[in-house]
Amino acid sequence: MVSVPRLMVLCAVAAVAVAGPSVMVSVRDGETQRPLAGVMVMSEGSDIMAVTDAAGQSMVVSLPKRGGHLLVSRAGYFGLRQAWKPPAKPVSDVEEIELSLFPDRPRVVVGRVLDAGTKLAIPEVLVSVAGVELAETTRADGGFKFSRFPPGPQTLEASFPGYPRKSVAIQVEGGETSSVDLHLLDTTNVGRLDGTVYDARTGAPVRDAQVVVEGTGCVTMTDSAGRYAIENVPVGLNKVLVSGAGYLKAYTVVRLVKDWSVTADLYLRDALPQPARRK
Repeated sequence: MVSVPRLMVLCAVAAVAVAGPSVMVSVRDGETQRPLAGVMVMSEGSDIMAVTDAAGQSMVVSLPKRGGHLLVSRAGYFGLRQAWKPPAKPVSDVEEIELSLFPDRPRVVVGRVLDAGTKLAIPEVLVSVAGVELAETTRADGGFKFSRFPPGPQTLEASFPGYPRKSVAIQVEGGETSSVDLHLLDTTNVGRLDGTVYDARTGAPVRDAQVVVEGTGCVTMTDSAGRYAIENVPVGLNKVLVSGAGYLKAYTVVRLVKDWSVTADLYLRDALPQPARRK
């Protein structure tokens, strides 16, 4: 029997103790959802690196136990810095992470920022992409343009003194130009709108009908009793649109007064004509 020096045994144990967790990374093309080969995956702050195979997978070993970031890159694609943290109670020795890279092609977003009440353009509004150091200021006509919009699901935010921050979700595919208008609402000059949506033929309430105050960003759905309520509707004349599955679209015009509640019941007609009764 060969005896191993005690010092060597301690060193071996220490080496095992410092070895960090491993991650199986799967990378796909964000547009086609096909596996991406040749993607470089690195642990930020170290020289640990792996490259995905034909199945779009790679094993990254000995990551920091406290977690960190994975740097994912491939020629012709936008790079990705992905936060990673080991689970408190791992179910296996290897954690699996699925990521998407988007082709590096022009993505353009244009739009305008308008006052939801007056419908007038608002200049000098800061329009930014949440979580990304990317922002534009609206022109005199309220317009803005992002010539190189980031890929994947994003959130546009508009902020201007005197108005609450406005957010809208957007995703732009490579090579496309998308248009989006942002309506800022002066919440010091609003009213409330409520009512019930009925079937015009039977008089029964219509559930899950969509009620929209045109040009304001105010929208809601009716409940199981056909009722709806919309807070913070701009004062003045507003066109209210209502639609539901199997019904023709309808609208009405209501006048909102500051701090007042207006009730407007709406009626929907069947999209298909009813068969004539035989005499």
